[in-house]
Amino acid sequence: MKIIPILLLLILIFLIYNHIQISKIYINRTILNSPKLNKELRLTQISDYHNNYRIDENQLLDEIKSFNPHIILLTGDIIDSKTKDVNPVVSLIERIKAINPRIYFVRGNHEIGCKYEDEFISKLKEIGITILDNENQLIDIDGEKINICGVGFYINRRDYGKALEGIDEKNFTLMLSHSPNRPIVYSTGLEDLILSGHTHGGQVRLPIIGAIVVPGQGFFPKYHKGLYELENTLLYIDSGLGNSLLPLRLFNRVQISNIIIKPIDN
Repeated sequence: MKIIPILLLLILIFLIYNHIQISKIYINRTILNSPKLNKELRLTQISDYHNNYRIDENQLLDEIKSFNPHIILLTGDIIDSKTKDVNPVVSLIERIKAINPRIYFVRGNHEIGCKYEDEFISKLKEIGITILDNENQLIDIDGEKINICGVGFYINRRDYGKALEGIDEKNFTLMLSHSPNRPIVYSTGLEDLILSGHTHGGQVRLPIIGAIVVPGQGFFPKYHKGLYELENTLLYIDSGLGNSLLPLRLFNRVQISNIIIKPIDN
C-alpha cells in the first residue's frame, strides 16, 4: 500500500521541520521610538531558555556580539523546573557577560519551581548578574539615564508599585516581568517599555490565528507574542529561546529579540 510510505515521509518532514523550529535561532528585530532618548538604545532580550541544549550557543553569542547591545535582559525561565545541573546555563551566561557585563535578570516560574533555584541565583550573583526583585536601578549609558525596573513572578499591585518607586519619570523606563499577565493589569503608564516572556508565543501557532493557548490567558489569547499598546506603555512579549512540556513548536521558531529604540523630537 502506498499510504504507509506517504505517512512515513510526512512524519519525517514534520520531524525535520520541528527540529528547525526548536533549535535554529531566529533573531527578531524590533525598532521603536522614544522622545525621552537623545541617542539610540540597543537591547537584547533573552527569555524562556529552559536549558535548551539543542541550540547553537556559538551562533547565539555571535548574534549578540554583532548587535552590540547596550543592555542584555534575561526575562526569566532561563533554567527549567526540571533542571538538575545549573552549571551549563551559568557558563553560557558567563560567555554572554564577556560580551557585555550589563545584564539584568528577573525570575520566572520555572526558576521558582526548580529545586536548584537558590544555587542558580547564588551563582548569577557571583558572576555579577544584576537580579531585580520588585526594585529598580538607574544606569547611565553614554550620558543617557535609564530606569531599569524588575518584578518577581508572584506579585501583587503593591509589589509592582515598589518596583517603580522613586524613579525619575523624565528618564526612559524599562520594566522587566517574566509574565505579561500582571503588568497588563498593574501598568501605571510610568513604564515606557515592558519586556516579558512566559507565553512562548503559544509555542504552537496557526497562520492568521496566532497562538492557540498560553498560560494564564487560556485559549486564543490577546497577548501572546510581539508588541502591544497598553495606553501610555508598550508591552513587548518575546516567544522564547526554549521549550517547556514538549520539544514542540509550530510556526514559531525559538528566538531572541534585538530591540532598537531610536530618539524622536519632542
